[in-house]
Amino acid sequence: MAAKTGVGIIGSGAEACFLLEALKDCPHAAAAGLAGHAENGPEAILAGRMEVPLFADYKAMAMEPGVEAVIDVSGDAGVESFLSGSDALRPKLLNPAGAWLLKNLLERMTAEDDRRLAERQALYGAGVLLASAAGAQQTLDLIMDSTLAVLNLDAGTVAMYDEEAGVMRIKARAGFTGKTLPMDYEWRPRTRGLTGMILSNPGLTVIEDMGSAGGFDAAPLMEMGIRSMIATPLKVTGKIVGILYVDGFSPRRFSGSQLSAFSLLALQAAAAIDKAMILDKAELMAITDGLTKLHSHRFLAKALERETRRSQRYSVPLALLMVDVDHFRLYNQSHGHVRGNVILTTLADILKRSARDTDLVARWGGEEFAMVLTETPREKAELVAERIRKEVEALYLPGTETQPGGKLTVSLGVATYPEDSDNATDLAAKAERSLYRSKELGRNRVTMYSAEWDIGGK
Repeated sequence: MAAKTGVGIIGSGAEACFLLEALKDCPHAAAAGLAGHAENGPEAILAGRMEVPLFADYKAMAMEPGVEAVIDVSGDAGVESFLSGSDALRPKLLNPAGAWLLKNLLERMTAEDDRRLAERQALYGAGVLLASAAGAQQTLDLIMDSTLAVLNLDAGTVAMYDEEAGVMRIKARAGFTGKTLPMDYEWRPRTRGLTGMILSNPGLTVIEDMGSAGGFDAAPLMEMGIRSMIATPLKVTGKIVGILYVDGFSPRRFSGSQLSAFSLLALQAAAAIDKAMILDKAELMAITDGLTKLHSHRFLAKALERETRRSQRYSVPLALLMVDVDHFRLYNQSHGHVRGNVILTTLADILKRSARDTDLVARWGGEEFAMVLTETPREKAELVAERIRKEVEALYLPGTETQPGGKLTVSLGVATYPEDSDNATDLAAKAERSLYRSKELGRNRVTMYSAEWDIGGK
């Protein structure tokens, strides 16, 4: 059998991948070198799998004895000028090997054009969906769904990197059944582990068979049925914020087009995450009190409406606490606003510690705070309020000894659903009325709303 004609390829991206894959099946020609490729690009990965030599200099590749023909898909005028300027370097594509290759390429081009059109439509659709995402979590879910749809793979995961805690955390996943890692599962990247390997690789990490992969412990992934994988770091403004994984449940060879599409999707994903993070930060600032970092009045008012409707739907109790610092204006006048802010942030911390994960705490205005206690009956709400009152009364901060009574105190008012009201606006009004009642009765006390006040006109 005659030796195959060695073909050198100059270029990168989908075109280079296409030529490499076409040459895999050519009986008369074989890829003899790749130059002009992107570092860690999909064409470089594919060439490495095919054991095609990589060249940093296309001129050096063209002079290699084994390179008998050169195909330039770089679009670089300098490359074209070099190749066309020397008779010895002109590609010879009209020999039998070249004729077969041209026929093969023409046949593949029709199918490839159809595939690329479908891929571009899928990528465009993914971009449109990601651009319309309302927040970070929806963005991550769409990234996962779009990636699996475009690449036609079995499953995948988006893990975000919490730099402060130094952990990876799963935030989106799809395609898994049975034994798998739960949402919000956390782990610390290890230098010699798979995560460390992915994070240290600026390009794609491609594993076609977990069973023969080296350098890390693949057993936990194989227990979940994962036998192949493509992964890449997600970067926002040059900083790694997470990893995008796609997985196969059987060993498989990933095509150059899959690697190219995955690279494009990863870029779209990083841009979408960047936008979502900015939007979420802006939204958080809009609903957060700058001093205490509690929710704002506006946020709590809407949340109270939502929780009141939920309490009605599921027939569960709800309590609203109003808390106000006693003689706060006097303290500010005596010790200044800086110390006054310390009082407010300290009280905010006490309220946060007193709240459960399902409760809501907000700065209602000035020195007044509010707490929504979900699924909390009247008696328990009174106990919570009394515990807060006692903790503040026992607190010492500089200057509190000059307050009336020689200590810092708060007044609290409580209204509950269903006893006192069945709508959020009225519940808030009655909780405030109970708070003012505590003030009238001498401060430093908890007052539960009473319907008798309406009957008695007080």
